[in-house]
Amino acid sequence: MANNETETTYDIACPYCFRRYTVHKALFVDYKNRTEHMYPEYTDYMKNILGLEAFADRPMPLYFQKRGNDGIDSYFSALTEAGDTAYVRACPYCCNILPAAAGREKPFSIVITGARDADRSFYISAVLHRLNRRMQSDFGASLIPADHKSALTYFEQYEEPLYVQKLVPEAMTSVYPLVYEFDRTASAAAEDWHGNDVTYNRGLIYIYNIDKELCDRYPMVAYNAIAQAGGIVFISDIADVSGAEEPVTEPWLGYLTETFRRLFGANPTDIPSAVVLAGADKAALSDRKWQALIKQAESKRAEKTFPTGHFTKISGKALDILKARLPAYHAAVTALFGAGSTVYFPSRTFFEEQPDGTADILSADTAETSFLWLLAKLRLIGDDAAKSFKITR
Repeated sequence: MANNETETTYDIACPYCFRRYTVHKALFVDYKNRTEHMYPEYTDYMKNILGLEAFADRPMPLYFQKRGNDGIDSYFSALTEAGDTAYVRACPYCCNILPAAAGREKPFSIVITGARDADRSFYISAVLHRLNRRMQSDFGASLIPADHKSALTYFEQYEEPLYVQKLVPEAMTSVYPLVYEFDRTASAAAEDWHGNDVTYNRGLIYIYNIDKELCDRYPMVAYNAIAQAGGIVFISDIADVSGAEEPVTEPWLGYLTETFRRLFGANPTDIPSAVVLAGADKAALSDRKWQALIKQAESKRAEKTFPTGHFTKISGKALDILKARLPAYHAAVTALFGAGSTVYFPSRTFFEEQPDGTADILSADTAETSFLWLLAKLRLIGDDAAKSFKITR
């Protein structure tokens, strides 16, 4: 077992209350001993973060601070009063159970947002489904759920409905993120240094699915998730706003603009952001410009999984058409996302709803690629990999 002199640690970022602290402050959980009442910290979390009054008193596991070395030479385990070894830890500020790798791996946060619930849910389903199966072959790494809650939530709400039952993705919103662990097991060193940059071989990734409903019900969760995001995916369904005779007012964009300016100032955010222009094939039904662009994209389908120079060119043309056809919408989006953003243009809708209510998946490459670009920006995937699918704005 590693000792305190050599054991690598990172600050813990709680995925629930968003507090950051060193590994020394984490509490350990003694499941054999129970408290008579709910912890005051958990009551405060329910009230101040989630906006809910405390539940009725109920017994909870005993949380305790590690006492010195406790005879165990590690930051990540301690002895209970009964002499058992405790490995499970909890946040000292909200008392929620922490992921097992918290403090061992650097935390990263990705916010997936947009007005269309089904597109966001499909995006998360497709990305995690594909990368879970292809990370090892493509990058010598793995991307798997970091805890039981994330594994169960993903399978029940994302994987099973789309890939097993073939159903149209439903609107998903949760105050709890999906917590995933990235691990390049083939690398012996903790990190690979390149000058002043570092590529991390391991990391905890918090994936937040944020929509207007979540913002209305739990504004502190949405606000804090955006504030601490290391990367943002913004899915813009242009079919909803194309072809309208009058300019379309999107309340969601108004909320994001207000939130971004409060957090980042008047200028667009410099957080790496992937802007996905979805629904173009539906918009083409009422707009010849989109129709012509889709025909051009479909006639020269890229053979590689990752975008080529042609894909970049098509995405650039899509942005030009968005500016010409929907200037107000283009202005609102570009006011949010600055030079650190990339635009992804899927020439086909992610999925198509069939008469029997099932979902026919049409395209998932764009979703996967935009997520991989963010992993490269977060330095979980090296620069050499990033160049193979880089798209400039």
